[in-house]
Amino acid sequence: MKLVILAAASALALTGAVAHAQDLGPYGSIGVQGTDNHKTGSNLNGVNARVGTRLTPHFGVEGEAAFGTNHDTTAAGRYKLTNRWAAYGVGYVPVSSKFDLLGRVGVSDTDLKAPPSAGKLEQGTAFDYGVGAQYHFNSQYAVRADVTRSEFQNDKGQATTTSLNLVRKF
Repeated sequence: MKLVILAAASALALTGAVAHAQDLGPYGSIGVQGTDNHKTGSNLNGVNARVGTRLTPHFGVEGEAAFGTNHDTTAAGRYKLTNRWAAYGVGYVPVSSKFDLLGRVGVSDTDLKAPPSAGKLEQGTAFDYGVGAQYHFNSQYAVRADVTRSEFQNDKGQATTTSLNLVRKF
């Protein structure tokens, strides 16, 4: 799975050159996130970084990496996000020249430090989907808030991640 995500990130780099020629431009962002893991009951925070490009005014692609910043202890034991890698297709609805609504769909691979008794809940490959909004301060900077739901394979659970990112267009 990680190989697929790395291949998608490589594709992002290649499509960035095409998007730049169209003046749609690649972008990068850094932000904070909180994840509510439904089956384990853990709430984990992290930092994330994203790279992407807007291929048309209404569609783009992006890759994401996230790393945990806290532990959470539940009745089952102590949890921490080790890392999360993801690739998404992103749809944009420009509301004005400064404000976009967005939706994204993709796949992710999540690794948690978890107690052995918890098994592999809310870990591994997941189908992700979410919505968000983006406000552009100027032609280079924006702030973005979004909510993403992860549905893990083999009935391993679900997680909901909210994030707030500072976006910079290149």
